[in-house]
Amino acid sequence: MKKVKPPEKKAGVWLDQETAFIVHLIGDEEPVVERLKSGVESRIRIPGEVKVSARFGQSFLDDKEKKQHRQRNQREKFFKSIIKMIHDVDYIYLFGPGKAKEGLNNALEKDHSFKGKLVAIDTTDKLPRKQVLLKSINYFSDDAFKLYKKDLQKKQKAMS
Repeated sequence: MKKVKPPEKKAGVWLDQETAFIVHLIGDEEPVVERLKSGVESRIRIPGEVKVSARFGQSFLDDKEKKQHRQRNQREKFFKSIIKMIHDVDYIYLFGPGKAKEGLNNALEKDHSFKGKLVAIDTTDKLPRKQVLLKSINYFSDDAFKLYKKDLQKKQKAMS
């Protein structure tokens, strides 16, 4: 009797500081695109705003450090939400502008269940939903990905 392989689960993740698009590609099924808002507060300038600080003796205190901690915690929560959405995939492709993808990469490296699942990280411009879908499909159907899979299978056979 022939073994039936489960379909490969692949995810293309485009993200920046505000939004993430997660493209789920499972076997021959229709791709599914999910959108996730980060909730990370950005710099909002209020008209007439002045610098908020207080002076205690020779030192000045402001809320900058407090805001940075809050933003870091919000980013970590954003990355955890993405990780929950891609926890069962076999291959992950990260792309997008800025450094958010590197932050997600660091979060993935800390989680040992994702070891060997991250295929590539690319820098791209801000992309609309359709282009994110097309880029993910094109990446996973490209020869470079197929070569990566072959090399990975060879390594796994050599280790067995």
